[in-house]
Amino acid sequence: MDYKNNLVRRQLIKKAVIPVAGQGTRLLPITKTQPKEMLPLFSSRQNGKLLLKPIIQLIFEQLFSSGIRDFCFIVGKNKRIIEDYFSPNYSFLTHLSSIKKTTAISDFKEFYKKIEKSTITFISQTKPLGYGHAVSLAASFVGKEQFLVHAGDTLIISPNNTHISLCMSTNADGVIALQKVIDPKPYGVILGQRIGKFYNITRAIEKPKKYISNLAIMPVNSFHYEIFNILKKIKPGKGNEIQLTDAIQKMIDLDFDIKGFQIHRSSLHFDIGTSENYWHAQKLSKKLSDKRLI
Repeated sequence: MDYKNNLVRRQLIKKAVIPVAGQGTRLLPITKTQPKEMLPLFSSRQNGKLLLKPIIQLIFEQLFSSGIRDFCFIVGKNKRIIEDYFSPNYSFLTHLSSIKKTTAISDFKEFYKKIEKSTITFISQTKPLGYGHAVSLAASFVGKEQFLVHAGDTLIISPNNTHISLCMSTNADGVIALQKVIDPKPYGVILGQRIGKFYNITRAIEKPKKYISNLAIMPVNSFHYEIFNILKKIKPGKGNEIQLTDAIQKMIDLDFDIKGFQIHRSSLHFDIGTSENYWHAQKLSKKLSDKRLI
């Protein structure tokens, strides 16, 4: 089949798929009942005072400010708390009013306004078959549109959200955010030729055993909807899971145009996947919040 002849060129991206179905086993025991995506980072109010927000709220608000209005959360077991959190509860605000928690009321009202201006869909991943499988479940939500994928446990802070705008700024069939890392073994990595801002990606490899590249794939990407047909057909890869990186490589093999860009060197990467990473994310978010940068 000639996939390229069936492509519709990029439209303005309005939809984001956010997988939040991971079990968070590296953060046990806290993640037995608390989704890792609900773990808090420091943020700052307009008056400069600190508050704690779940990382998933910070991601949602960042995407909202970038123009996304349709959100699809791929949830797993014990993730009902995320659905509850994204459901405005005005009776709770009445209770807060009765105990004079006016600042908290203002925080929630601001969050609820964004929710009510958005369309939010929840889809359940009933079996932990991998990140790529989680993304594949959003096919009916996306339809025949270009869309954004953003992991629910990783936050990137870049000047003016350039990492998001770059994902949406080209007619490529896939756009991958990249970052140079010291140890690439835990990541998917790419090979490609850089031309201007973007790399023409020629290979994408999930967690290579031998050194291939230090350009690691960050979990903020955009794709043509044809990736769903590819995800249906690829076999389990590393960890016996359906890997999104393998689907990217298949797109390359089928002559799709896959670009990549390095996130700005002043950008900051918050990954809360391990207890050590979460501790670093907490400290860094506190430092940024003190400067009102988050």
